[in-house]
Amino acid sequence: MVLVMLTPQPGREVSLNSDRRSEFLAPVGAVEIIPSNAELFARWKTAKENLLLALAPEQLSRLAGLEFETEDFEFRPLAPGHVDEKALLLANLVRDEFQGGEPLNHLYLDSLLTVFSTYLLRNYSTLQDRPVPLSRGGLSPKAWRDVQDYIRANIGEQLSVERLALIASLSPSHFLRAFRQTVGQSPHRYLLGTRIELAEQLVMATDMPLARIASLTGFASHSHMTASMRRHKFTTPSALRRTRVVR
Repeated sequence: MVLVMLTPQPGREVSLNSDRRSEFLAPVGAVEIIPSNAELFARWKTAKENLLLALAPEQLSRLAGLEFETEDFEFRPLAPGHVDEKALLLANLVRDEFQGGEPLNHLYLDSLLTVFSTYLLRNYSTLQDRPVPLSRGGLSPKAWRDVQDYIRANIGEQLSVERLALIASLSPSHFLRAFRQTVGQSPHRYLLGTRIELAEQLVMATDMPLARIASLTGFASHSHMTASMRRHKFTTPSALRRTRVVR
């Protein structure tokens, strides 16, 4: 597990695999990494806000293999109150996605967790001293075509960074950078635009119920599709269909 403090915690008490407890001030941005199967005791004296990520060991091992060509690693212990500003930034982005009041953008959340997990492996594990492969350049023309084809063929499904990266024959973190360099936007924004475009086509070319179109194009609901189209296209599916009838 990974814990990032979003508010300060004075007088925080922690012990890990020991009866000896440390009491300290945990500032905003303090990070704690708790290995799997570790025995943790924690106590705090004031109300707090933090982000707790439970990262499955098998997923971390697989990511390590894709990013560092080895699944063998251990996390290194951190000093109490260790602050990491980048971890805080990523934690706030994850928190904001969960508290945004809209259906979760699964590919965006997966992208954040991929970046976060890779960052932790690169900075706080025994992989820290491992050379980082150079990852310059965008997607090759073939990789871009293959990724586009896969997205369109699976537009109604939850897509993952790992799967898209595999299609492009890249590590997940390299894929995210290469995709942005090639397309000019992140994968989750491209996916949303593609879903809206296909939904518009189905609204105008078929008599399919709008709720069915939303499901086929990967939106969480009819209202989610409507809100997305209004925000990005300044119209709604119902308004589009009425223009077709008028014609």
